[in-house]
Amino acid sequence: MKIFEIRSILTLSILGLTLFIGYNVVSHMQSKSQNSTIVTLEEQQGADAWIQGFSYRQTRSGNTKWVVTADQAKVFEEEHLARLQNVEVRLFDKDFQQEQLVITSEQGNMNTSTNDFILQSEKDKTVMTFDSGYQVFSDRLTWVEQDRILETTDPVMIKGDGLTITGNGLLGHVDAKEFQVLDNVRAEVFTP
Repeated sequence: MKIFEIRSILTLSILGLTLFIGYNVVSHMQSKSQNSTIVTLEEQQGADAWIQGFSYRQTRSGNTKWVVTADQAKVFEEEHLARLQNVEVRLFDKDFQQEQLVITSEQGNMNTSTNDFILQSEKDKTVMTFDSGYQVFSDRLTWVEQDRILETTDPVMIKGDGLTITGNGLLGHVDAKEFQVLDNVRAEVFTP
């Protein structure tokens, strides 16, 4: 009689454990599918790859020149194009030792052949934040890899250290740390 009772208890325990594990697996799969982004066929159409958590690093002699990350990327291999959503770019100094500036933008297009990219925002501004604390705001910025310059013809605003500069257009030589507002320049100095 005792062996029958022990077998019954073990059988019930195994069944209970199986039900518990099965329930947890099913509920985990349901919550995971609810939290994942649904990509429609229309959004994927024409793209060679659709990447969640995109990261692209440009290096020279093992040192990082810049890193582009995005929440999502649609890659078109024939056009050498990656269309990015919620983009962050980290540029390093000319010696590739220290992070020099960070750019955030709602979207961007990256030429995967030349490594040039265009960043633009519609709701918020595309923002460059320098290691010195200065920030540049614009709707659109272009990075030209060969010359390592940032440029735009759109209105820009530079803020930092009690200073606000506005104008149209920007040309920035990243390695020289020289940035020039091109037209209609206005500066305001705020004293505490």
